[in-house]
Amino acid sequence: MIVVVSGPGGVGKSTVVAELLRRHPDMHRSISVTTRAPRPGEVDGVDYVFVTEERFTDWIDKGLFAEYTNVSSHHYGTLMSSLEAVKPEEILVLTIDIHGGPSIKRLFPGALMIFLKPPDMMELERRLEFRGSETREEIAGRIELGHHEMMFAKDYDYMVTNRDLETTVDIVDTIIRSVLRR
Repeated sequence: MIVVVSGPGGVGKSTVVAELLRRHPDMHRSISVTTRAPRPGEVDGVDYVFVTEERFTDWIDKGLFAEYTNVSSHHYGTLMSSLEAVKPEEILVLTIDIHGGPSIKRLFPGALMIFLKPPDMMELERRLEFRGSETREEIAGRIELGHHEMMFAKDYDYMVTNRDLETTVDIVDTIIRSVLRR
């Protein structure tokens, strides 16, 4: 099963997915490719595959991506090979942007789509500031983009408000397990 988790930047997608994977060794995370620089503590091949713009463009030209997008002047994408390798009994979780989710759903109609939203935009701004990886101008751009991204929640199967980590992970886990039982 492919599970797509999307939402505005800074909503906590990576944190929620990391906790979900910690709880459930039967789940795996798709590792996205990006052209942005690693944040402190991120490891190439574990958190993301970090590549140059040239390599990313070459991979686009070769048709290697199931989906890709440009966010805040950086490219992000999911390699088709990582999705095609999923066995029916496996759960692969993708943490991707709101435009990538519908692309995955078109390629893999059985994919489960979960949209994470912040309690409000002020909380989203606080989380982005706390992360400490963007300038004030970049945060303002992310907030503006976040307003736009919220309009795509309707394209997802489920919408979950990320108020606190434990509750959000419990809800996402319940959704995944209930869909698996169908």
